[in-house]
Amino acid sequence: MSSKQRVFKYLGIVGNVVFYLLLLMLLLFSISNLTVRTEKDLPNIFGKGFVSILSGSMEGEEKDNFDTGSLVFIDILSDSQKQNLEVGQIIVFYDNVQRIHIIHRIKTITGDTVVTQGDVNARMYGSFDGTNFDPNMQLEASSLDDVIGRYTGHWSGVGSAIQEIRTPNGLVFYVILPLFILFTFEAVILIRYILRRNKEKLELKYALEKEALRLELEKELLEKHSNKK
Repeated sequence: MSSKQRVFKYLGIVGNVVFYLLLLMLLLFSISNLTVRTEKDLPNIFGKGFVSILSGSMEGEEKDNFDTGSLVFIDILSDSQKQNLEVGQIIVFYDNVQRIHIIHRIKTITGDTVVTQGDVNARMYGSFDGTNFDPNMQLEASSLDDVIGRYTGHWSGVGSAIQEIRTPNGLVFYVILPLFILFTFEAVILIRYILRRNKEKLELKYALEKEALRLELEKELLEKHSNKK
């Protein structure tokens, strides 16, 4: 195998890996977005959702703190699971006033009302415990019905990329265009393979015909030689 052939072989392998990864990502996005029926819903697959973080209200040094631009993973909660929420857990809920999703830490649970607070605000003005209210505390009181899911982990820096990909321009430039380029590359590789195989078949056919012709000529020469005798 020549160096040029090895390069094309390795490029083909890399292209296949990237191509199928992009296809898988596009498939996962499509499936997850099928679960979004209202503005309150979040994309999820089999109850596993994700949220791109757009603010720094949960930044800090704790293991479950995350920065702006992180991708946070959540478990979508059923009504019965919401009853088992505990103070200190991080949840995603829908704010009906601001019409946005908020992800903050639970401070108190009273009946069906959950009070949450961002960790940055808690460090600045004190962590709310139900008795130490301060006007500077940015607290959110929401119903259990508005709770969507519970934090399970995060991936720093990925949320910004996911958020960009989910925009129309991002989908075109980061998914559709690379897929088109890779598809074109795969098509070129396939065409080259087909042409090479056809060439090999033609060369084999030519060699067989040449050999058959040689044998036929030898046979004729032998027959002529026999007739002379």
